[in-house]
Amino acid sequence: MRRPMLQRLASAILVAFFVAGCADDNTDARQGFDILIKNGRVVDGTGNPWIYADIGIVGDTIMEIGDLDGRTAATVIDAEGLVVSPGFIDMHTHVDEGLGDPELSANLNYLLQGVTTVRPGADGYGSYKIAETKQRWEAHGIGTNAAMLAGHHVIRHEVMGEDQLRPPTAEELARMQALVRQAMEEGAWGLSAQLEYAGFNIHVTTEEMIEVTRPIADFGGFYISHMRDEASEIAAAIQESIDIGQGAGVRVSVTHLKATGRNNWGLMRDAVALINEARADGIQIVADQYPFLQGAPIDFITALIDVPRDMETLYELSRGVEESDMAVADQTEARARFVAALQAALRDPAARERLRHSTYEQRLDNPSAVARWGWQDFRIKVAVANAHLLEKNIAELVEEEGRDGFDIVADLILSEPDMLFAAASQSPDDMRHAMVQDWVMISSDGITAPATGPGEPPTRAHPRSFASQAIALRKFVREEKLLTLEDTVRKMTSLPAQLLDMKDRGLLLEGYKADIAVFDPEKVRDNATYDNARQYATGVAYVIVNGKVSVADGAFNGTLAGKVLLKPRS
Repeated sequence: MRRPMLQRLASAILVAFFVAGCADDNTDARQGFDILIKNGRVVDGTGNPWIYADIGIVGDTIMEIGDLDGRTAATVIDAEGLVVSPGFIDMHTHVDEGLGDPELSANLNYLLQGVTTVRPGADGYGSYKIAETKQRWEAHGIGTNAAMLAGHHVIRHEVMGEDQLRPPTAEELARMQALVRQAMEEGAWGLSAQLEYAGFNIHVTTEEMIEVTRPIADFGGFYISHMRDEASEIAAAIQESIDIGQGAGVRVSVTHLKATGRNNWGLMRDAVALINEARADGIQIVADQYPFLQGAPIDFITALIDVPRDMETLYELSRGVEESDMAVADQTEARARFVAALQAALRDPAARERLRHSTYEQRLDNPSAVARWGWQDFRIKVAVANAHLLEKNIAELVEEEGRDGFDIVADLILSEPDMLFAAASQSPDDMRHAMVQDWVMISSDGITAPATGPGEPPTRAHPRSFASQAIALRKFVREEKLLTLEDTVRKMTSLPAQLLDMKDRGLLLEGYKADIAVFDPEKVRDNATYDNARQYATGVAYVIVNGKVSVADGAFNGTLAGKVLLKPRS
């Protein structure tokens, strides 16, 4: 990792000389700036200790860094007592739908945390039509930059249609490769995939992934995957990611690195050791991680009961409930009907046993979450009538009460159906052990969403969309001191830029693009909770995107300066 960063710094120095030479012919550029950030503690993204320095910006470019006392600018930002860093880059988001919606495209829940670039198209989704998406998003304006990937899932669906639960034919595989190449030619930065859900864990082979990934090697792209297993087989899943990268000749990233389920706690050390060994052998592999113990789904406890298709009425009602990572707070009529019918079924002995069988059934395709991971994967996050159960793992309740997990959950549904649970339960030690690795980036796995307005009911959901960068700075830097400020900034700036092979962002260097966050390290705070998830973070005073101030004095000013960033052709 050191050699690419040194090469990048050397390139930046050459760029700086070039910029300075151009400035000799431009008196305005030498004497004045469009934006001047003064008196701040500069954390440049390399991981080096902070320094006091001023930053002068002309257009979308950082022109000078140093003692700029006496210089003038159209806009002067006094950053005394504040940290000035590169804008954060989030390498795992599901913001595609939000960026495509003019009402949400400012991407405020990210922008107000200091995020200036997001990587949509997570887990093989999004769009492989890069040029078309760029034109559409930029037509109405976006608040953050976006670095797009080609999505394996959408490409596979385009080629194979709904009949995806089978191997592709040779012709279909060739068509998928052609679409991957098309996406790369249009400016994608690599390929994303997921191999764990929707039958892909059974029907998508390692060999297919190597062949589909192979075209991105010609463009210097990278492969990022939601692995085939994040529980008991995590080591084998990481090895598969390595094999895909090696087979296709590309660098690799493991997305939202975690070892889930209480019976798998401790396996993270084996996973970390495997990646460290691969890196020692010269294999380019990194990972991203959201800074929460719990992953998704976040849902009402009713979602833990699997409703079989042969219970036709109840099954149709269950399908009518909104399927989303966000558990909606205000109860829709559809959910009310489903809950009433489910409670009635759980009171009927025969129907209850049918639901029990379906919940535990080890089906080849699409087994329930409980059948797949067991009760140890789920933790109670929001409860009112059963507040004494908060933060309890359901496997713990099984041990404490000496009852079957299905009966415990069924009885909780009868007493409090709106109780919220979170899946992907990790060990605190595992999460922290991964977080301190120098090759782990901090990401969110979140979506674009509006904040809860005055008088609106709170949204029960995972807070990661509104809080991931802020909680890293608040909890793991300021409070726990697990990470240094400089290294945390590196994990959110130059490390993801290096994975992307993005040569003009992720560092504060002369000649680099002016994507900048200015924040108070003592006041940055995540305000979103599981019980009230759509609350903006605070403590970020200014955000500059492509040389334009978008957040000033902690508030969005309406500027949509983001761009869909295209990977340069070699």
